[in-house]
Amino acid sequence: MNWTSLMQFLQQIWAVLSDFANSAFASASLSALAGAGLGVWGAQRVAERGARGKELLESLRQANAVIVLATTIANHAFALKRQHISPLSQRYFKDRDIALAYHASILNGGSPKPISFQAEMTKITPVTIPLDALKNLVYSAQLMPGRALALVAIVEQSVCELTNAIEMRTEQIDTFRSAALPEHIFFQDYYGLQRRDGDTNSMYHDSMVSITQYTDDLGFFSTELADEMQTHAGLVRDKLLKFRKDVPKVSTVDFSPARESGLIPPRENYESWLSGFKKQDQ
Repeated sequence: MNWTSLMQFLQQIWAVLSDFANSAFASASLSALAGAGLGVWGAQRVAERGARGKELLESLRQANAVIVLATTIANHAFALKRQHISPLSQRYFKDRDIALAYHASILNGGSPKPISFQAEMTKITPVTIPLDALKNLVYSAQLMPGRALALVAIVEQSVCELTNAIEMRTEQIDTFRSAALPEHIFFQDYYGLQRRDGDTNSMYHDSMVSITQYTDDLGFFSTELADEMQTHAGLVRDKLLKFRKDVPKVSTVDFSPARESGLIPPRENYESWLSGFKKQDQ
């Protein structure tokens, strides 16, 4: 086939293809294919938006539930501190400062004199809070901020340490009641002071230090968790409003009265922990 014949053959093929492309059948076929493609894409887009909306709605509900649980735990810590821990610890540590002066005379070989002090033997009720419910909810929730996960972990640690400290104090109270110690030995063991022989039983004193500290920790970190989740819930709700209008409100709580009354310790006491986490940006 020479060049002239080849060009004529190609022109004939082009004419046939052009006629087919311009035919009603070809137009209908191409339109059907395009419509099918757009229909699949549109359906997929609707499904994705629906799934995203459901995810955000569930995340908002979970965040609101965490706010309620964290606030419940915080209020329990506040009540424990206000009704029991603060009066007990303030009196104990104030009396201990006075006891240190008397104790110096004992260590220096002075004859023990009658000791006038009041040992507080009232036991503290063990802590009961919805910790398992909080953990199950947070660890299984969607879109949970990393800071919230860390806060739940340290709330759990604070509860465990506080429980252990309360149990240790209870055991020491039982020991004091059954040991029938000489008055000056009881005095030294109660305040965690060194005996004349060099031994020191500081378990009761250590339990008081721990109970005071971990009650503060529990109140502080549970309020931090509630505040964190309020911020998180607000961000989730703003995103959800782009998908639907009937959106639940964010559960809110104001801890200002507790902070002003001293039930929540200052943030600077926990600066080393807080500095490890930046504010979430979702």
